[in-house]
Amino acid sequence: MSAMSTDQASGDAGAAWHLEGLDGPVAALRRAIDGGHLAHAYLFHGPPGVGKATLAKRLAQALVAPLGADGTIDLDANLVRQIEAGELPDVERIAVGGLCDDETEERSAAATRIRICQIRRLHRLAALAPFQSPRRVFIIDTVDDIQTEAAHALLKVLEEPPPHVLLLLLANDVDELLPTIRSRCQEIALHPMPVADLARALERRAGLEPDEAAATAREARGRYGLASRLIEDPTMRVLQEAVAEDAARLAGADRNERFDYAATLSQRWRRERGSVIATLDLWAEWWRDALIRAAGLGERAGSVQDGSETPRWPAADAVRALRAVREAREHLLANVNPQLALEVMMLDLPVATGESETEDAPVASGSR
Repeated sequence: MSAMSTDQASGDAGAAWHLEGLDGPVAALRRAIDGGHLAHAYLFHGPPGVGKATLAKRLAQALVAPLGADGTIDLDANLVRQIEAGELPDVERIAVGGLCDDETEERSAAATRIRICQIRRLHRLAALAPFQSPRRVFIIDTVDDIQTEAAHALLKVLEEPPPHVLLLLLANDVDELLPTIRSRCQEIALHPMPVADLARALERRAGLEPDEAAATAREARGRYGLASRLIEDPTMRVLQEAVAEDAARLAGADRNERFDYAATLSQRWRRERGSVIATLDLWAEWWRDALIRAAGLGERAGSVQDGSETPRWPAADAVRALRAVREAREHLLANVNPQLALEVMMLDLPVATGESETEDAPVASGSR
């Protein structure tokens, strides 16, 4: 299916669903609901923290709540509150470490992918009629963290869905998905807000002072969900700052220092897998910022790097680094030896020219 139009000239549609910066996606979904042509499967894709999970939840709530004349969702309605709390049986979230019919909760806690047993459970539940909602809704968060065999099992549901089932697939990197999965979904892309718009929203909704709101909006790169988490959980901001410092420092480090960092992450992987994945995701953000700066987009795209603290990388180096980080993440999730996967990543990252570069390190845009 082709992507749906999410023209931003859609007024304050997002406000009716209590969302910031998502007027286009909300307007597209409201048109589908009002016209009676809601698809059986949607793929919401965009960077982490942009609002994919909240949009999916709001869509499920819009199906059970009497909407106001302007399409407003009443967040105090009984079924809406149940969905908000994750308590309505008709709305199921499928995520890494989630429930399986044939595995214990202890085993699922160590998972790093959405497993085929979870999709088999989806198959079983999808055959049941909904209790209180017009549709049984499954939110898969995120579909780019799914085992290959589980993806193929999901494809069977997408090809022949029961008429009462609505599948909402969330993806951070849509290009990592099977083309056959994408082709069976209506795609809706979610984009970060302009940083200035997010700052104003944080002043209005979170009660931040203008300077703090502007700083948080910049750190969140225009993503309201990420900004909210930064406000609620200060440890996220600490981790983000630590990764930025490490990335800048290791840009000019020699091979031994890079291998020491890989060894440290490898040791953490054995006991804190989620923390290591979060660290690699922040590494990817750092290199995304480098690519944005190379393209000359800067503030408009929500980059938080500035030239006083980070070298200006050629676009080819930033692309190569992004690829290296993503491959390391994939290798870790595929249970490749963690130290080997992380050392390969460190070797593949470009090295900044300057006094910190050593003889045995690669050249700025060269190979290992």
